[in-house]
Amino acid sequence: MTPAARAEAYKVFTRNLRSPIRGGPPVWDGSLPHDLPRVEIDTSAAECAAGWSFAAQPETALRIAGLWPDGRPSRLFRCEISDDALVRGRKIRSATGTIVEEITDLRPALLALHAPFGDLVAEVTEEALLWREALARPRCDAAAVEAQLRIALSSRDLRWSLRRFPAAKAAWAARDAKAAWPAWSAWPARAARDAMSAWDAWAARDAKAAWPAWSAWSAWPARAARDAMSAWDAWSARDAMSVFFTARRGWIAHDQDLLSAGIRAAYASGLALAIPTGPTELGWAMEDR
Repeated sequence: MTPAARAEAYKVFTRNLRSPIRGGPPVWDGSLPHDLPRVEIDTSAAECAAGWSFAAQPETALRIAGLWPDGRPSRLFRCEISDDALVRGRKIRSATGTIVEEITDLRPALLALHAPFGDLVAEVTEEALLWREALARPRCDAAAVEAQLRIALSSRDLRWSLRRFPAAKAAWAARDAKAAWPAWSAWPARAARDAMSAWDAWAARDAKAAWPAWSAWSAWPARAARDAMSAWDAWSARDAMSVFFTARRGWIAHDQDLLSAGIRAAYASGLALAIPTGPTELGWAMEDR
């Protein structure tokens, strides 16, 4: 019997090999190659339906799943699927597939993803790579985190105190106190709101193609609703990237690194969360190891 022809496709998982959209348990243990179990597929025209979903290009897979969907860098894999799989919009639906290898050099895919940014594509891609590196938390240094958070406060012209919490959950509990809420608008800074307005005007005018790339910088809304503690860092990265791009374009009167200064290095040193926990207080906690 002649084996079925195979086609190349791409799929993204979270850092611990879960679905970046649905969550749930790990799909497999990370050993490669890995054959996905056969499932029934929906043959309708719907883009999102039952079956294993893939993308034809790596940048499309990243666009769909996100660069840091749960606040941690996503992982991109090259797969092989039957060449008679169903193409539905941006996605390819198949009953099974083989995960062949992990793609660790994401620069080519990110350059393609950010192509709508024109002459700033290389700079925006470099920012995305720096945020992915930081959100991987390569180091664990509480003293460095505190020092970098002071830089972040200074860059935003906030004369706040710092308060370390034993865990992110404790910081979120403190945030729920009514006294903390007035400080929330000050922590992202007006720059983030200005950047959003600039994005809206730009997209409405002539750059709607860039919105999918912008959305890849965000946390997945469904996951954010279920697990805001793990998604807050993704929103921080999105806001910082938005300010970087709109400031580089000269559309907002803020420093391009306003929302990256200090905070990105703090994440790289093991920060789990930094949020207002009082009227002039920034609460923070280290990543669990």
